[in-house]
Amino acid sequence: MKHRLLSILAIVTSIGAYFMLLLGAAVTKTDSGQGCGNSWPFCHGQLIPDSVSIATVYEYSHRIMSGADGFLIFALTVFSWLMYRRDFRIKLFGFMSLFFVVLQAILGALTVMYEGTYAKDGLLSLHFGFSLISFASVILLTMRIMQLKQVTPENPERTAQQISPISKGMQIVVWAVTAYTYVVVYTGALVRHSSATLACGEQFPTCGATYFPNIFTAAGIQVMHRYAASSIWLLLLVLMIVLIRVARDRRDLVWGSLWAFVLVSLQAMSGMATVLSGAQLLVSLLHTTIIAVLFSVLCYLCVQVEWPWKRHVVNTRPVIATESSKEYLHETV
Repeated sequence: MKHRLLSILAIVTSIGAYFMLLLGAAVTKTDSGQGCGNSWPFCHGQLIPDSVSIATVYEYSHRIMSGADGFLIFALTVFSWLMYRRDFRIKLFGFMSLFFVVLQAILGALTVMYEGTYAKDGLLSLHFGFSLISFASVILLTMRIMQLKQVTPENPERTAQQISPISKGMQIVVWAVTAYTYVVVYTGALVRHSSATLACGEQFPTCGATYFPNIFTAAGIQVMHRYAASSIWLLLLVLMIVLIRVARDRRDLVWGSLWAFVLVSLQAMSGMATVLSGAQLLVSLLHTTIIAVLFSVLCYLCVQVEWPWKRHVVNTRPVIATESSKEYLHETV
């Protein structure tokens, strides 16, 4: 029963983290950052504001969702730590989920209080990036809980499948591609927060009469993001092909790389649709959704290939879940 309740809490928290991310994107897209004025955490200094505009609805809804999901993340982290005390990944993903949701909340408060200064572009971009890490961490924590849920007192012994090791070179490549993708995400956030989405009009792939506008202009920021995103598409295509060739017996890596390529292709199409539609809200939110899922998939691949700086040990010993702990007593590192 405890495992089932924890799994339900993890799923609800993951859904909440997605809506928190989506509402944050909607606030930025509709320029509703000042919907509650410069007061925080309340709206116009009131728990229930007297006057409610569309901007107020977006901004206050985002704050309420952030607070609610922050509480859920805290509860999920504490309960999962108590239930799986010896599982390193549970501790790591729980800590990252909680740390980054608190950090993005602090940055969100700063962007409200200092709106119109350097914070409008810099802190808002960091705010989105940290929200993305928190979302991915919650997803990974949920997946880990689902894996550990399979070990119960009714099924106390499970033999770990032998996992083929991945070369250190491939580990470094997967981690490097994920890190680079995260950097490219910031170029997209910069496009959004500097109002450069339609800096090239509704033209694609050109930007007016040039392919290389001044990088310090809005058009230059837009084109820089296009080229960076195109490089991610190419890198994930190559990664998928290489993993299919060298790790065909690792279904987790093959399917993960396949999904990553499908998602980055959908991301490219949604980016083009954003430009061609004149940056319609629903299209922009779809663009945000896909990048959130894509980054989560890449983080999953990093977890599956494990740390590049650690020696891989193949574990074939049985995994035991005792009546008292109900947790893994051994994990391949």
